[in-house]
Amino acid sequence: MSAVQITETAVAVLTGLPDLPGAEAPPGSELITQVIGYIRWLAGAAIIVGFLAGLALFAGGRIADHHRFGRMGTITMMASMGSAFLYAIGYSLLTTFASGGGG
Repeated sequence: MSAVQITETAVAVLTGLPDLPGAEAPPGSELITQVIGYIRWLAGAAIIVGFLAGLALFAGGRIADHHRFGRMGTITMMASMGSAFLYAIGYSLLTTFASGGGG
């Protein structure tokens, strides 16, 4: 069997395959999307509250000259900033990995 015959046979087999179905959302996906939206909103609110709590700790620690509170406030604010960064890039990063478009 020659390469031309193998190619012709492969093309005939592949063209006889049915078309792939279109992308459709599964039933009930609207509720899942709504729940994820609520979770994202709560996460954003928690980041803001954490930053403000860290700011209050930092200010209270510096005013009262209590170094541990000041340091914990700084750490809390830095953790909130790191969380905000991950919150900002997390969706696009996960979408890229999920679609297989990483490279």
